[in-house]
Amino acid sequence: MFIMEKYKLDFGKLKVDQLGFVFKDIEKQAKVMEELYGFSKFIFTPIGEAPTEYKGKKSRTRAKLGFSQLGDTQVELIEWKEGDSPYKDLLEQGREGFHHIGIYVVDVDPYISKLKKKGIEILFYGEIGNGKFAYMDTEQTFGIIVELIQRP
Repeated sequence: MFIMEKYKLDFGKLKVDQLGFVFKDIEKQAKVMEELYGFSKFIFTPIGEAPTEYKGKKSRTRAKLGFSQLGDTQVELIEWKEGDSPYKDLLEQGREGFHHIGIYVVDVDPYISKLKKKGIEILFYGEIGNGKFAYMDTEQTFGIIVELIQRP
């Protein structure tokens, strides 16, 4: 019972806004998802670079992204290029596929603070323009990584 109370956090008022996937070749995977599963056409970003922090250490992550919609849920495909990140770790384990769920919040900081008080640390963090993202280290307690997304 103590463990449940320690990690108790009310996600009931939030909704899953994004499904994040990591693949070595996102354009190839997008075709599979469009042709086999009927996803809307993916839109790709050029390879971008962002200052990030992974497991408490500064990094610069480079990745190519692709976006589609599944109903009102955004689907994000991530093709890691460079820098320490959970994407690199997944690929180095010889895995690809479903990686995280994303939740849009107005401000990531109160959620980070509340989770830290529960013993859940930031796994991966970055700022892009006025937006922020924080992947919380929830895999052991929730079964999947939860990304908090603050839009600009």
